[in-house]
Amino acid sequence: MGVTAIVIMWAIRRWAPKLPGVLIAVALTTLVSWSIGFERNATVRIEQIVEPEAQVLLTEFARTEARIEEINAQIAAKSAELKALRKGHGEMSHEAVTANYEIELAKLQLSDREDENRRRNRAVRSMVFERVRGSNGVADAFYATGAVPAGQQGDGRLWRIPKAGSGELQLTGGGEVVGRVPEGLPSVSAPSITWSMIGSLLSAAIVISLVGFMEAISIAKAIAAKTKQKIDPNQELIGQGLSNIVGSFSHAFPVSGSFSRSAVNINAGAKTGMSSVFTGLFVLLTLLFLTPLLYHLPQAVLAAVIIMAVIGLINFAAIKHAWHANKHDGIAAVVTFVATLAAAPHLDNGIMVGAGLAIALYLLRTMTPRVAILGRYADGTLRDAAINHLPASDVVTAVRFDGRLYFANVAFFEDAIIDAVAANPKAPFLLVVANGINEIDASGEEVVRHLVERLGSSGVTVVFSGMKKQVL
Repeated sequence: MGVTAIVIMWAIRRWAPKLPGVLIAVALTTLVSWSIGFERNATVRIEQIVEPEAQVLLTEFARTEARIEEINAQIAAKSAELKALRKGHGEMSHEAVTANYEIELAKLQLSDREDENRRRNRAVRSMVFERVRGSNGVADAFYATGAVPAGQQGDGRLWRIPKAGSGELQLTGGGEVVGRVPEGLPSVSAPSITWSMIGSLLSAAIVISLVGFMEAISIAKAIAAKTKQKIDPNQELIGQGLSNIVGSFSHAFPVSGSFSRSAVNINAGAKTGMSSVFTGLFVLLTLLFLTPLLYHLPQAVLAAVIIMAVIGLINFAAIKHAWHANKHDGIAAVVTFVATLAAAPHLDNGIMVGAGLAIALYLLRTMTPRVAILGRYADGTLRDAAINHLPASDVVTAVRFDGRLYFANVAFFEDAIIDAVAANPKAPFLLVVANGINEIDASGEEVVRHLVERLGSSGVTVVFSGMKKQVL
């Protein structure tokens, strides 16, 4: 279904670009999915899985799930007790510390149980079954592939357990569809806010807002580069904040600019912000009247729509240019691209990896800027002595530092100056040509001051030339 949708959208984009390719592909694939019964589900009991290993895994999974619920209830009760103890006896009282210890111990137990069930769930998901139809009131039986008893025949489909659970299990023998979409509008009410909630949620809210804005501004810049438009980050931040404030009255999740949905929007022909208004109105109509039509929409088709939209935003030429222009920028671009794909659907993690790497590479690049020992050229100007094969002066050691002087490279600057003076010990003057220094922070100023004092005590006078206004 996904490949079919991609072919339809590509063909329409190629030969009939004015037609709504996404809508046509979704409508056709949904109709085909409904007509051929693309979705095949079966609800069974654990006893109907005739596979000892699967039964053991599912039974242990259900037992551990019950234990997880108990531990969660214990943690909730102990947390309330701890809050009361801290208020009544103090933060570091024996009772509060004991309660906190019990909570941490319960959390460790909870983590262990959750890890166990994750392993069981992965094992169950990897199993494939064949269904043998029951007769005369006998329930259907599901055997491991190739383990159907002689004289019985499977239904020709391969069945899997998407997710282990307790009680009845949902098996799938076909493709995944969107399924039932809740219809109607959410209830509107004022959010409940207390001072205690603000204290407990503040740190998480700051992280969510930063990550959300980072994701939104990333897709905004990508689209702006494609459409040759200018974006205002402040306006984006204000819009995102207002949408979250309004969304809180309907108990909505934190709102942010989605990379995939924004790509679909721009790929569908959106030109201005009014496209989001019309999209919202259409979503409103869909929630009220059209949700039953979405039931048979294959999940693979949604993935195909996103792939076709996002792939147009990937500028491989820009990555190649960045690699040739600066290897560090090229590495950051490639790592960000790969990390974003690997972290999907949590795109913010990939973006944070790329941003962290870019900062690290920038610090690495600026830690060792170019330092040149200068000599007097034939026309009287100072030029790089090594490149132009100029002799050193017996009076002045001239050094040019090309880069901002800040905490990351002050040690390199100090070593370069000491080495230059040591290489020309007879010169009583040291000239620092500061034309290339655009900024000096507190660490740089401190190092310069100490160098002047140290060299002055050794009989070397330090002078500067070409100092810029922002440095002075």
